[in-house]
Amino acid sequence: MSSDPVNVPASPSLELPVEELMRRAQPLPPHEEMAISDLDEEEGAAFLALLKA
Repeated sequence: MSSDPVNVPASPSLELPVEELMRRAQPLPPHEEMAISDLDEEEGAAFLALLKA
């Protein structure tokens, strides 16, 4: 087993400027498309409980 240090090349920051983030942003779809409409009341309650956990 080698004990030599690993040479990690310096990499530029992965952080993007706000302008670039705004350019890449996409609007959310309408609420009707995002809602899970086929859940019954019990499944909906279980889903919300998982979100709060």
